[in-house]
Amino acid sequence: MSNLGTGRLIRRGHIVAMCFLFLALVVTSAQAQAPARVVAVGDIHGDYDAFVAILQKAGMIDEKLHWAGKNATLVQTGDFLDRGSKCREVMDLLMALEAEAPKQGGRVVALLGNHEAMNIMGDLRYAEAQYAEFVDKSSEKRRQTAFDAFMDWQKARNGSGGLGTNGLQATSAAEAAWNAKHPLGYVEQREAMSPSGKYGRWLRERPAVVKIGSTLFVHGGISPDLKTWKPEAIAERVRSEVKAFDDFTQIFQQQKTILKTFDLMEIAAAVRAELDYRTAELAQKSAKAAKNRSDFKDANLFETEKRRIQRMTDFLGFNNWFMVHSAGPLWFRGYAAWKEAEGDAQVTKLLESFGVSQIVVGHTTQADGRVTARFDGKVFLIDTGMLSSHYSGGRASALEIVEGKFTAIYPDQSIVLLDPARSTAPAVPASKDELDSNEIPGGGFDEQQQAPAQQQAPPPAAEAPAPAVAPEAHVWLDAEGKPLPFKTDEEVMDFLRTAKVARMKDIPTGVAHPRKALLEKDGLSANAKFSSIQQEKPVATMASGQRELNFRDDAIFDMAAQEVAKMLGMDNLPPVVQRSVGGDKGIMQIWLENSMTEKDRLRDKLQPPNPRQWNNQLQIMRIFDNLVYNTDRNQGNILIDKNWKVWLIDHTRAFRQNENLLNKDGMMDIDRGFWEKLQAMNEQTIKDRLKPYLRRFELDGLIKRRQKIIEHYKAEIAKRGESDVVRDMK
Repeated sequence: MSNLGTGRLIRRGHIVAMCFLFLALVVTSAQAQAPARVVAVGDIHGDYDAFVAILQKAGMIDEKLHWAGKNATLVQTGDFLDRGSKCREVMDLLMALEAEAPKQGGRVVALLGNHEAMNIMGDLRYAEAQYAEFVDKSSEKRRQTAFDAFMDWQKARNGSGGLGTNGLQATSAAEAAWNAKHPLGYVEQREAMSPSGKYGRWLRERPAVVKIGSTLFVHGGISPDLKTWKPEAIAERVRSEVKAFDDFTQIFQQQKTILKTFDLMEIAAAVRAELDYRTAELAQKSAKAAKNRSDFKDANLFETEKRRIQRMTDFLGFNNWFMVHSAGPLWFRGYAAWKEAEGDAQVTKLLESFGVSQIVVGHTTQADGRVTARFDGKVFLIDTGMLSSHYSGGRASALEIVEGKFTAIYPDQSIVLLDPARSTAPAVPASKDELDSNEIPGGGFDEQQQAPAQQQAPPPAAEAPAPAVAPEAHVWLDAEGKPLPFKTDEEVMDFLRTAKVARMKDIPTGVAHPRKALLEKDGLSANAKFSSIQQEKPVATMASGQRELNFRDDAIFDMAAQEVAKMLGMDNLPPVVQRSVGGDKGIMQIWLENSMTEKDRLRDKLQPPNPRQWNNQLQIMRIFDNLVYNTDRNQGNILIDKNWKVWLIDHTRAFRQNENLLNKDGMMDIDRGFWEKLQAMNEQTIKDRLKPYLRRFELDGLIKRRQKIIEHYKAEIAKRGESDVVRDMK
């Protein structure tokens, strides 16, 4: 991220930290000083008139549209944008009330919904009705300027070798086609929603989650996968992703990769084309440099270009971000879709984890136009289809909360849904749990196809075949270099779990800050590595200067790596178990005695006795690292034993959410057994075996990368023939 400057990144890091602290204080304060009255309003979708009417019915504004709610709190749970024609008026009203309410001791909280996130990112599939609101007397001129800029951009790309766009020619027909896609008001709307625009600045201040008293408010819902997260941490994660998106696009604009008027589809298409072009160009340059240099050691020769490529790769993984993922807080629909028994158990755990009594959400339109209480009043679904011109049978509504009493307010009546004086919540018809068939979960699209695509789980694969006979066990050595009596990895793992820790000392190398433990049991002693690293940051800057979003460094990933390796028939990850030492929870891994690192080998200029076998091992390692998305494979965590077998350790920075591959070009051929097992991996089995160690987003990334590796090798087989691609490499 050298374009932004190190100082700027450091300052932004302080700002993010301060925002996180401020948000935590707001959440804590809201919980400690719960307002006497809270009124929540669900999805508005630009229906300004209905929004005004329900606010007046609830006593939150007067006839002149000024705040009348006194010390009450108004919560709008997101999706005030798109579909309707008065989105700008809705935002103006919310912004005005947000400024007025504190003067009477009140408060207005407008949450970020999936449609607000879509507008921030330029996913404009439902935004067309907004454009007319932004038209002014200069709109024709602005649109012409934008079209001219697009033609200049396209001309420059067509003149850049492999970056041709196959686009429009500067003709009247071409301009008419471009104008049809970019109606008057489009340019102004994009500017207004930008980080510097009036509405864009305000949108970026909206939290994704807020906790008020004993009630949690969120647009879509919080998946059970996130039950260990604090609400403020979830809100900060979404906020950091919005900032990251803005930073990415700012850099891409500076580099002339995109224009500021591009929508999300155009951005992704341009970045993908740039990535493909630069990746191919770098491969050619690297091959030429390697050929012309007998001692090719300068690993930093193309470091700037590699960082640029990595930045584009990271950006194209945005479909796995919280703000667009179908299981993220802006898109999750589980509360509406769960069966009663299943949902009650899940919701109870969530409430306990968050320390609240109820959760209030919008997002899923209730087919009967009524606020719905579910799971004995633990969850309230308040999207009642306010934009009735779009949602048949929809109507405006609000949910009032006063001293634990929940009341649905409609234009013509009010209905008590939950009253502490009653033993149970009244029976309320549940919705039909219908999703809007026109809305794509995750707000994303398949950037390969460059067209909207419904996120669907792939069909289940055939069950994995029965495991083959286990290979002969490795001979592990004790602290003095003598053979240990273990016959199987399971025996090693039992020793790691149960042996006494006689001594522990720090290891000076490794980002995970591991320690070396001496274990003793039944007259046996052996060294092991203990790691308890568990760090998580919305944004982290690596030693290379590269910034990583949604950073997680966790020892538990070594357990996940071991499981994946077993499924693939790999036997070159030393056995590892979960264990606590002195109150620190972490992993214990057997020590590989009498080994050297790849760094040692290169330093001492040692050459493997069998180069072909050596290269085969490294090729399997590259495929494995692409699959688990290991961002920290380095010369220090590649171990080599006396038989020149390569052992892989330290996977604490693997299993990223990114669904793209780290280095597809490095995967040339593949071991036959590895290939067969990779294809046979059953998606449900993957989830069952890795669920103890990975979150849903990380599992989704692994499953999608597996599919991309399979697609990559199928393409290679079609191009080069199976015999040149699939080989016996072990």
